[in-house]
Amino acid sequence: MKTILSFVLLACAVAATPAMAAKKDDAFAIDKKEFKKQYKVIALAPIDADPVLKMPDAVAAMVEEEVTNHLEKRGYVVLPSTVLGDIRNKMEDQVGGVTNPETGGIYMQRLQAVRDHGFRELWFRHELDAVATIRVSASKVRFEKDRVEWDGIKRKVERKGGGSFSGNIFVSSVAFAIFDDTDALLYSNRGGLEILMRREKDQLVAIEAENYFQDEKLIRKAAQVAVSPI
Repeated sequence: MKTILSFVLLACAVAATPAMAAKKDDAFAIDKKEFKKQYKVIALAPIDADPVLKMPDAVAAMVEEEVTNHLEKRGYVVLPSTVLGDIRNKMEDQVGGVTNPETGGIYMQRLQAVRDHGFRELWFRHELDAVATIRVSASKVRFEKDRVEWDGIKRKVERKGGGSFSGNIFVSSVAFAIFDDTDALLYSNRGGLEILMRREKDQLVAIEAENYFQDEKLIRKAAQVAVSPI
């Protein structure tokens, strides 16, 4: 089956996301009980997303809200992403911005400097035990008989035409990871979000980007699945 070029390019995305754990306890890189004892204050980094997904700010807010509510219900103190975001914004001004005004491209060295400085300042200024990152990303998964199961959820492929098909299809997920002050991974898990393609007879066609993120329940569910082992 054919795919759209923009999705093929996602296979080479720069920012990788941690793989989903097979079992809930496997989401933890250390003993789950020890994690709960040692890490009480968690700072959230601003949410990242694959550019091709064109994620609205409102979606990022929904995901952060679900993550925050879940962690707080389990007794964790959460620093919102605006804390680190403010530090990054000030650093961007100091380096003259990270976007090339003529081309619209990103100055990667400046961006990396802002990210590195931001994390250092966050640890220096605030009392915290860990930093959590959230990324909404696309990946290719297997589907069987027009049904897809990935990252903790099951869905049917939207289709026009008869028959029952199998193959590979692009989907999106919410990846949630937690790191300590040495940047060691403590926790990693993913929640499936949306199927990014539909079937028209025997062809797979990309769903238009403006039609992503239309279902609030799916957005919130993906975030809930990503943090559910905690």
